[in-house]
Amino acid sequence: MISSKSKTSHLDGNAIIAQLIKGEMSILDKVYDHYKPEYLKWAEKKYPGLNPEDFLDSWHDAIIAFYEQVAANKLKSIQYELKTYLFTIGYRILIRKHKKMQEIIDDEYIDTQMSIESMEYFTATEDLSEERKDLLLNAINELPPQSKQVLMLRFIEGKSLKDISQILNYGSLNVLSATISRSLKRLKENIKMNLEL
Repeated sequence: MISSKSKTSHLDGNAIIAQLIKGEMSILDKVYDHYKPEYLKWAEKKYPGLNPEDFLDSWHDAIIAFYEQVAANKLKSIQYELKTYLFTIGYRILIRKHKKMQEIIDDEYIDTQMSIESMEYFTATEDLSEERKDLLLNAINELPPQSKQVLMLRFIEGKSLKDISQILNYGSLNVLSATISRSLKRLKENIKMNLEL
């Protein structure tokens, strides 16, 4: 299964699926670590403009998606290399993320109504109209406590991911990065819902 050869040696995807079906979860960590360096290099070549944390997030999500498909009995075997399968999932995740980011940047409605992409929206609240301040504060207050805390540390206090992970006892920067991403998405949805009311 996991060869002691070079890091880019190929793993037997069907044997790994069989182990996961038997409940041998430790194999997932080995797969994650085995292809991670190669995936990160590959993803950086495909999307040189994206944040490196996005590559880690997409790799993490690809491994989770792989496991979920096996656990749901949707994936019992593969006809191609496991690496190809995982890289394809990661690539699709990056494409979706890239498209979403592009939509946020290109969406004039969001840019003009909320200006959420600029840090000024979070930090220079005195420059916002009372209506916009209320809109932002209501949207933030509707977030779960963990999301609120993560966003405040990151965007109001300007803490680094490493600092936040230490403050909030996150074991992984990948998980923290995914939490920030989900929290921003939820904040955007809250603002949009409040605008529609």
